[in-house]
Amino acid sequence: MSYFIKISRFAVATCAVALVSACAAPAKDPQAASSKAYVPLAGEPELVGAWYQVYFDSNKAEIDDRGQMIVKKVAYVVANTTGSRVTVIGKTDRAGDASANMVLSQKRADQVRDALIVAGVPAATIDTSWTGETKQEVSTVNDMAEKRNRVVDITVVKAPSTAFRQGN
Repeated sequence: MSYFIKISRFAVATCAVALVSACAAPAKDPQAASSKAYVPLAGEPELVGAWYQVYFDSNKAEIDDRGQMIVKKVAYVVANTTGSRVTVIGKTDRAGDASANMVLSQKRADQVRDALIVAGVPAATIDTSWTGETKQEVSTVNDMAEKRNRVVDITVVKAPSTAFRQGN
C-alpha cells in the first residue's frame, strides 16, 4: 500500500473521530444560553411574539384563511401584552404599474388593519403604512410576479415605559 493511501485513510479516520466526538458532546446549559439573550435598552421597544406575514394572491387584497389565522394570532399576542403597538406595512410585487401597486399595497395594509380591529386589537395601537413595490422581500426586475413580495408585514412591540417617553 502506498504512503499516500495510508495518509489519506488516517486523515479520513481522524475526521470521522472528530465528527463523532463533536456530535456526542453534551448540550450547552440552557440557562447559560438564555443569559446571552437580547435585552432591549431602556426606552427601546421590545419585540413581542414574532414578525408575522400575511401573503396575497396576485393583484388581490383579500385575506385568505391562513392570513385570518395569522390575524387571530396577532390579536391574541396583543391581548396578552400590556402596552403593545402593532405595525402593519403593505407591499406588492413588481407586476403591473407602480402607481397601481402603491394603491394595492395600501388596500392590503388596510384590509389587515381592519381584520385586526375586528379581531379585538384597539385601532389606536395600530400604525399602518404601505410601500408599493419599493421595498421588496425578494429583489426582482420590473413586471416580475413574486409571491413573497405580495405581503403585509405585521410586527408587535411592547412600547417603552411612559416615564421614559416623557423624558424622566
